[in-house]
Amino acid sequence: MIRVLIVDDEAPAHKVLETYCGRVSDLRIVGNCYDATSALNLLREQDVDLMFLDIQMSDLTGLELLQTLEKPPQVVLVTAYAEYALESYDFGVSDYLLKPVRYARFLQAVEKVRKRLQHNTIETSIPLPETRHEKAAETDAFTTVEEEGVLRRIPLPEILWAESAANYVKLHTAGSVHTKRITLSELETLFRPHGFLRVHKSFLVRADAIRALDGNRIRIGDELIPVGATYRQAVRDALKGIC
Repeated sequence: MIRVLIVDDEAPAHKVLETYCGRVSDLRIVGNCYDATSALNLLREQDVDLMFLDIQMSDLTGLELLQTLEKPPQVVLVTAYAEYALESYDFGVSDYLLKPVRYARFLQAVEKVRKRLQHNTIETSIPLPETRHEKAAETDAFTTVEEEGVLRRIPLPEILWAESAANYVKLHTAGSVHTKRITLSELETLFRPHGFLRVHKSFLVRADAIRALDGNRIRIGDELIPVGATYRQAVRDALKGIC
């Protein structure tokens, strides 16, 4: 049985998803929340396998809710705004549904979730050495950028640092710069588990790419990047084994 939580600030959206879930024998709704805060509280008390999540809500957006969850369930975003599709996949969501949601498309999303849940069950039953697991996860990690209508994968180990540019960031690799529509704070949440370190309000760097720490600046390749006063002690503590 797949335990389902519906999070949306609009009652009609709940009604549609409830109707669709009622047609699928292995889906059981365990909660309905009309704002992100209620969803956060429910997730702390209730086991949930799949969350249908709206993006635009009054207290927190769906993506902000995901940032607060250490171990989120499988997530299918349900929204009227297509422009969030690319950004949403950086949060590891299972699928992205546009309102009004068609039943056939709903079933496709549920099938993706089933496969992910089955895969996770198989993975947890096979013990792997921790170092091997971490290495595989780091090698496979990537982010996506859209350039001139083309969607590209950028492996995280190729990114040296990220620089804030309003609601965008510039991702610097050894030979190129890519622009991504996301804030630096959102990117930090996504990249931190992969060895990235916030060193300034405008800069996020890959820690193992740092070659020197010199006062209020760090060196990556031929570039010098400032270290903000707020982050200085944390940078020093984090780099003791690197610099």
